[in-house]
Amino acid sequence: MNDKKIDFSEKRTKNCEELMRPEVRPLLDLPLDEKVAKSKEVIKEAIEKYPKIGLGFSGGTDSLILLHLVLPLIPKDMPVIFVDTQHEFPETYVYIDKIIKEWNIKNFITVKADEDKLQKLIDRFGLKTPEFTEICCGYHKIAPMMKIIGDLNLDAFFVGLRGVEHEERAKESFFSPRINPDHIRVHPLLFWRKPDVMEYVKKNNMECNPIYARGYTSLGCIVCTEKNTDPNAHERAGRGAVREEIMKRLRDLGYT
Repeated sequence: MNDKKIDFSEKRTKNCEELMRPEVRPLLDLPLDEKVAKSKEVIKEAIEKYPKIGLGFSGGTDSLILLHLVLPLIPKDMPVIFVDTQHEFPETYVYIDKIIKEWNIKNFITVKADEDKLQKLIDRFGLKTPEFTEICCGYHKIAPMMKIIGDLNLDAFFVGLRGVEHEERAKESFFSPRINPDHIRVHPLLFWRKPDVMEYVKKNNMECNPIYARGYTSLGCIVCTEKNTDPNAHERAGRGAVREEIMKRLRDLGYT
C-alpha cells in the first residue's frame, strides 16, 4: 500500500480544512461561543441516541476540553477510559491522576496490553519503521481500546478528534460507525481549530498537561513523540512522519 507523504508546514492546516465535509467546513469560522454550543448539541444528540456511551481521555488538551464539555451533560457513571501504552510521559500519568481526582471522575478506567512488546518489536522491525509503528500502536494502543469498548458493550465513544489535525481525520463526520466491535465514534470537536482550543483553555482557566510547556504540540507515547521546534509548523509536527503517513492504516484498525 502506498501511504501519502505528509507536509508538516503550516499549509497543512488549510489543506485539512479543504478536505472537510460540506456540512462541517462552514463551522470552522464560528466564534468560540457558537462552537461550544454546537459541540454541546452533538454531545446531547449522542446521549439521546446511544444508551451506553464512554469517553476517551489521553491527558491531551483536546480530550481535556471534551471531558469538560461532556461531564455536565451526562450521568456521573459514564466510563472515562485512558489507554496506557506503558510508555507515556511520566508527567502525563501524574497529570491524568490529578484531573481524575480534582474533577471527581467516578468511573475512570485504565486499560493496557497484557505485555509490553516494545523492545521485541524494535528488534524485529526497527524503531519507527512503518511495520513497527503499525504493529506497536495496534497492539499497545488500539487493541486495548477496542477491547474495552467491546467488554463494556458501548454503543458509542466520545473522542477529542479535530479535523485540522490530519487529512484522514478531516474527512470525518460527527457520528462515525466502527466495527469489531460495532459502535459509533462521536466527534464533538471536529470543527475546532487550535486557537479555539487555546481560547477555551484560557477562558475556563484550565490546567493543561505540563508536557506542552516543554515544546510539544501534540502528545503521544515517549517512543513516537518529539518536540515541535518550528513555531510555524503544523501542530502534529513531532509525532513522526511515518505515523502520519500510515494514519489511514491505523484508523482502519480503530485508531482515533
